[in-house]
Amino acid sequence: MTTKMEKETKKEEEEKDMIVPKRYIYSPIDMEEFKKSSARRELLSFATAMGRSCTPSPSSSSFTYTYNPSNPLVHVSPGIASLHGSLRAITTTWLKEIPPDRNAKARFGNPAFRLWHARLVERSDGIIRCILDCHRLYGQSEQDGDGGGGQLNYAESVLRQCSEAGYAAATGTSGEVAGSTRKKEDDAVVTELREYLHSSFGHPTRLDYGTGHESSFLVFLLCLCKIGCFGRSSTSSSSSTTRTAAASPTPAILAPVTLSIFSQYLLVTRGIQTDYMLEPAGSHGVWGLDDYHCLPFYFGACQLIHSTDDDELSSPSCIHNTSLLSSPKENVYMYLGCIAYIKSLKKGVPFFESSPMLDDISHIKSWSKVSTGLLRLYEGEVLDKIPVVQHFVFGNIFKATWKPSQKPREAPTRTFINGPNGDECVAPWAQNNSGGRDIRGGGVAAAPGSGGAGAGGMPPPTRAPWAK
Repeated sequence: MTTKMEKETKKEEEEKDMIVPKRYIYSPIDMEEFKKSSARRELLSFATAMGRSCTPSPSSSSFTYTYNPSNPLVHVSPGIASLHGSLRAITTTWLKEIPPDRNAKARFGNPAFRLWHARLVERSDGIIRCILDCHRLYGQSEQDGDGGGGQLNYAESVLRQCSEAGYAAATGTSGEVAGSTRKKEDDAVVTELREYLHSSFGHPTRLDYGTGHESSFLVFLLCLCKIGCFGRSSTSSSSSTTRTAAASPTPAILAPVTLSIFSQYLLVTRGIQTDYMLEPAGSHGVWGLDDYHCLPFYFGACQLIHSTDDDELSSPSCIHNTSLLSSPKENVYMYLGCIAYIKSLKKGVPFFESSPMLDDISHIKSWSKVSTGLLRLYEGEVLDKIPVVQHFVFGNIFKATWKPSQKPREAPTRTFINGPNGDECVAPWAQNNSGGRDIRGGGVAAAPGSGGAGAGGMPPPTRAPWAK
């Protein structure tokens, strides 16, 4: 029989697991702790691995993933297929259902975005639970083929079903996966992942979007990877959702997630950036690259390494080829898509004026050097800048290992209160001389130095000259 003490201990453990992620970076001291923390190393290593996974192998015997925009679910896991479906639903339905306020006069930030973000908060629980359900139900199922090269080969029907379930979760029509059972241990994971997802699409109060929000989505993907949602590995046998880090996924598993999910994510963010006119947020170094993003350029540059077999793509200077940017390759290669999008927004302006950093990069000789430089840029201008990472929150999966220098500020529930008993604050001249009793009910009290004697031995109020 379970004792009362055991029940209380179990309850305390559950409450500890359910802790909501919170800020840990408030000051330069915290920033130095973050720079040497395992969380930063883990996040940077994850971004590096995602980029490198997109680089085609020069060996013909190795598996090479080629992103196909018309079939983006190839070689992804059931959980990632669910996430892709949710992002697809957000792209195609939310902006239509929540149009921008045409009467808004602000140059940046349409207030309708707050309604969009409120919907994200409302439906994020269902979106994440659908990912976990698909992972638990189908993640350990048999795959088609032998999986040679480390890639995933789930049946197309399974991936389509998970994608549609994710789509339904985002539209609010269902979100239940047939045959799935919700587990209580998911609650702690969902509580943490929701916070990262909420921060991935801009700030509802400031009405801005920047590299910090993009990095929050990277943290969201990192957490999904750590709990095993990227796919089954040879060393992972448990189908339950835990905080234990799964075996590092192979490049063949990471590449489809990077290109498929980030391509769909970009469709969402570009939609809200243009429709709601979100203000660019981030460090100046990244603003020189792009108003909002950094990671897609790095992933896209990695994707173009070893593209020597295609003369059009072999040099970074290919971005000046107008016909190439308007070809189907724009949707296949992420870097070309980013350049084409920038040029579509800044028409009529020479590229070297509108995007001087990108123009300088186009004169570098190889994509390998471009990718290395962009990764350093992300590290130096995003992860090492306190204005960007101060908004990071940390939980049990993405964990901070230091004690913050200060506690989060909380809005007061009452005002003008002091003293242990909650007595109302009274100015010294509004009190009598005997016991500090408030005499305001007996007449108007005047500030010291106003002259004359009034109630409680205090000077009487004075009148302005024009009131005589």
